[in-house]
Amino acid sequence: MSPMTDATGWNLVEIADLSREEMVSILDRAVELRHAPPAVSASSSHLVALLFSEPSTRTSLSFQVACQRLGVSFIELPAERSSLLKGETVLDTARVLEALGAGALVVRDRSDDVIRGLVHECGAGVLNAGGGTRAHPSQALLDTLVLRDEFGSLEGRSIGILGDVVHSRVARSDIAAFTAMGAKVVLIGPKEFLPDGDWPEGVRVSHDLDAILPELDAIQILRIQHERIEGGMGLSLDDYVSSYQMNGTRLASCGSHFLVLHPGPMNRGVEISDEVADGKASRILQQVAAGVPIRMALLERALGIHRGSEEIH
Repeated sequence: MSPMTDATGWNLVEIADLSREEMVSILDRAVELRHAPPAVSASSSHLVALLFSEPSTRTSLSFQVACQRLGVSFIELPAERSSLLKGETVLDTARVLEALGAGALVVRDRSDDVIRGLVHECGAGVLNAGGGTRAHPSQALLDTLVLRDEFGSLEGRSIGILGDVVHSRVARSDIAAFTAMGAKVVLIGPKEFLPDGDWPEGVRVSHDLDAILPELDAIQILRIQHERIEGGMGLSLDDYVSSYQMNGTRLASCGSHFLVLHPGPMNRGVEISDEVADGKASRILQQVAAGVPIRMALLERALGIHRGSEEIH
């Protein structure tokens, strides 16, 4: 049981809720599950509810595939097909899903506080699938897994996070995960995307992408979240592309081991060029693939199940 709640399910709202040891345990379990054969059939004793009040493609599909591989039934409830449109609260909807037998709730919501509130009110395990602009823990875990696959360890590595950090839940979770695993993090972008703040130890800020690139082992590239920017960008899009697009010329200044990540969706031609997105340094599709075993490992914990080694090997 998670120490953050008295509820019966195991919950994950933010990376900071995990110790380093718990993170390593989840990553190691994901490695075990990565090549596990899919379950033969769905288990009638476990049900996962996917409650997304914001759009999602990769995360939602990844959780669905994770359920299928675990042999767990799931029900998907997008906002446009739920009573949320009629004014029902997320909590009331979650209670309905629990009453239908859901043992785990996978939730994405615009509010930072809604998912934390579900943890204290629901008996089912609650997994944050992206809350507000503050947290996306499963994305950070899969990003960490991809980097660990390549480097063996993040200890001492230098990882850049480039782009619209201020509006990014991925950035905040990545910062927490990467630094917990011993990496140094550089936040890169124009001043309007890099808010002043008390960043954790091991985090620094740079507004000069070209100067910092040769120091990095990997970079996570973020899209500009125009839907969250009130009043529009201060910097013109052309100037942003000129100063901060990750393109072939910039990639050439990096070491041969350099890796490029992007959580999606990508805006090709803006924050990333085709040459980089589809090039040898890209690990973007590996991120998508890593999402399945990571979310399998999280669902196991939330549901209180565990496939034995004899089922995996």
